[in-house]
Amino acid sequence: MTGRRIHLVGMVNPPTSQYAENWRNPLGRSDWLRGGFYADLGRTLERGLFDMIFLADALAVPEDADGEYATTLETGGKGSIYQDPIAIVSLIAGATSRIGLGATVSTGFAPAYTIARQLLTVDQLSGGRAAWNIVTSTTDAEARNHGRDAIAPPGERYEAADRVVQTVTDLWRSWDPDALLLDRDARRFADPAGVRRVPRRDGLPPLARGPLTIPPSPQRHPVLMQAGSSPRGRAFAARWAEVVFAIGDTEDGMRALREELRGRARLDHGRDPDDLLVLQGVQPVLGWTDGEATAKLSALRAQIELPDALVKLERLLHAHDLDPAAPATEALAAHRGATGSVGFEDMLASLSARRGFTVADLAIEQALNQLHPQPVGAPQTVADELEHLFRSGAADGFIVMPALYHSSFEDVVNGLVPELQRRGLYRTRYAGATLREHLRD
Repeated sequence: MTGRRIHLVGMVNPPTSQYAENWRNPLGRSDWLRGGFYADLGRTLERGLFDMIFLADALAVPEDADGEYATTLETGGKGSIYQDPIAIVSLIAGATSRIGLGATVSTGFAPAYTIARQLLTVDQLSGGRAAWNIVTSTTDAEARNHGRDAIAPPGERYEAADRVVQTVTDLWRSWDPDALLLDRDARRFADPAGVRRVPRRDGLPPLARGPLTIPPSPQRHPVLMQAGSSPRGRAFAARWAEVVFAIGDTEDGMRALREELRGRARLDHGRDPDDLLVLQGVQPVLGWTDGEATAKLSALRAQIELPDALVKLERLLHAHDLDPAAPATEALAAHRGATGSVGFEDMLASLSARRGFTVADLAIEQALNQLHPQPVGAPQTVADELEHLFRSGAADGFIVMPALYHSSFEDVVNGLVPELQRRGLYRTRYAGATLREHLRD
């Protein structure tokens, strides 16, 4: 293939996905605590030639404004169940041979050495297919689970994350690519001159001395992925990310973010902008006809009950007794900073203002798709929308967030992917073996 092609990444965070009722929908699989669920999903997305499957994560059961969790569990609050992403991608690695494997790991609590060692191990075992989805963690509940009273402010979290990522990448580079010799005749296992300690940076000691106990993988080290959308998050992405998980509510906003990130990467850090891919999150709802897809969306929406959706929104905003009839923008303003993600809250406020949402409207939409773009229609219709965003410079590809496991992904693989291939916009085979090769294809 020549020229730009659309990149697709599958986001996995069962049992609810981005659709809060997935866990009780009869079309959704219920075996998400078992390995077969993930092995099958990895094989499905690999059949669709996805660049990567990545596992979201949270390090606490969601809590309400009083720090209680019972209500959020009772209503099936989104994100109530998260298993260890490192263990899951390791399992998927054994069930697949080409697809990239992304694991979310927080910089807030694990030592840099542990992060580096775990992820490079996955990268080695999979033949160079691993990625690190970098998060800083955002909730007090997560902090308390790690012996802290509260989560740090966003600025402090990103400052700490810069040091963690710098140390992790230095550890990954503590072995030269040719340092492991395995020269049997000369009885030389490795070249000590090609293995080094982690250097000091900006006058500060590293968070780990090194060197790492593992040599480089076939792609040297895992791909770096990040999703911060605040000004500080964008600066972090421009410095480190190879893949950015973006959340855009308008085409112009998507395009502006991509242009900003590419510009910052080049001007602030001397990076090649083409080494940074901006993938927009979407939740496609596909049918073989537009009418079938619209009916499917109506059925998904009908399953959402407003009282449960309001509980979920109150948990998200750490609020009590939200008035369903009140303007959503007022509720968001009154609880500014509650989610721990300024960029996400800005997106909610912008979209709510533009659509004239009430609190009830916002609660339903949040439970349906977390306000991500939701292309609906036959494969040709959805492909038209994605192709436009791609060709207009709004995206290098898309993070596909399913409504239902596994059927939503199967719809993409069986319907949307062949349509994109027919248009010459999507690969027809994996050209390389490593994730970084996929991303540059």
